[in-house]
Amino acid sequence: MKIERKFTKSGQGAYSDLDFTNTTSEIRNPDGTIVFKLDDCEIPTSWSQVASDVIAQKYFRKAGVPGCPEEGQGKGGSRIPLAFGSR
Repeated sequence: MKIERKFTKSGQGAYSDLDFTNTTSEIRNPDGTIVFKLDDCEIPTSWSQVASDVIAQKYFRKAGVPGCPEEGQGKGGSRIPLAFGSR
């Protein structure tokens, strides 16, 4: 079986054509208290702040999960894996 390359170029990383920016993600309760905060989260520049907040909360917040890193520490750093979305 042969699978042809469609979305990447030979010799380049899968993320090489995307631009990333660092942002701060905060999720707040209606009373203004902070539920979740992550500084310096690396997100594709084309994503909105809402998209950044949602993905950062879902991917990096691991409070209460046995055997997981502390809250705010994603596995392998703070870059969001792009399996969750694209441009």
